[in-house]
Amino acid sequence: MTQVTGENGFQRVLVICTDADNHTGLKHAAMMCDAAKRDGRQPPIIEVLSVVEPQPGEDFIQALGGASLDRLEDMRRDDRRGHVAQALLDVGLPDTTAVTIVSGKEFVEVVRRSLEVDADLVIKPAAQVNGLHAHIFGSTDLHLLRKCPCPVWVVRPFRDAGPDDRDGPKPSATPLVVAAVDFDRDADATGDTSQDALNGSIVAAAVSIAHASGAGLIFVHAWQAPAEGLLQRAAPGVSSSELAQYVREVERWHHAALDTFVGAARRDAGTKVSHMSSALLQGDADEAIARYVNERRPIALVMGTIGRTGIPGVIIGNTAEDILIAIDGSVLAVKPPGFESPLHLD
Repeated sequence: MTQVTGENGFQRVLVICTDADNHTGLKHAAMMCDAAKRDGRQPPIIEVLSVVEPQPGEDFIQALGGASLDRLEDMRRDDRRGHVAQALLDVGLPDTTAVTIVSGKEFVEVVRRSLEVDADLVIKPAAQVNGLHAHIFGSTDLHLLRKCPCPVWVVRPFRDAGPDDRDGPKPSATPLVVAAVDFDRDADATGDTSQDALNGSIVAAAVSIAHASGAGLIFVHAWQAPAEGLLQRAAPGVSSSELAQYVREVERWHHAALDTFVGAARRDAGTKVSHMSSALLQGDADEAIARYVNERRPIALVMGTIGRTGIPGVIIGNTAEDILIAIDGSVLAVKPPGFESPLHLD
């Protein structure tokens, strides 16, 4: 599966159009194409996928001597194709854009198609979830975030966003992208570079969508002093000043790691991002990052999913899962290098 790397950003984007929303993903894809043209680059290849499902009452229609199930399916596909064609026209994408209309289970068909076309990004409007759980991603979206082999951008407005904010919140004149990164203090000793590789993919994805959207980019990193609580409970001989010194040393390490990281990201991005900064957050990553995102209301939170690599059926990391549950807006989830989807082409 293609990974987004380097200065060219995403190269093959699979946009999902749904019965409820044909425009959201296409708007972002159109902005990516416009950004590439401004840069003098080849625009990404855009393909549209829409999955149609049987509607309640179709068996009853057939029983009354109406259209056959096959005919009803053809009608659904034709209807959806017409809506997608109009959406392409509305956002300024060419009518020659490849459009595939299929029947089946949505997340399975999305994963299957992403494998077939070797997509390096899937953009999908969030499924509508009503009631008390409206802020939680629907089951289809969670399946994709967990199982799709390439990065997935699930776009949804904040709960109190207006009707014109369907393609993402607009908290200020300058929109923001927030990217969450982590650092492995033991990497030099163990030789494990997996976190660095994941951070690299996060940077590439975040820079790509920030550039296309004209957004600023903020890298966030949450840190804790892991032995602080243990020292307080199990080492009564440690003075408060010694404990405070330990916490300061841990904070300095994370601060330096984040500064070094952002400096490199800024050099690599060049002039593509209007503003790039960082925020060092103290506390549990899931709580600190979710709180920051819900306050800042970015276009998207770009984050990695952590788990074993090279093993089909990997489960999204606990921290990543908790963040997905707690945040209120859009997420672009990047898989770790070596990730294998549990779903495969037939």
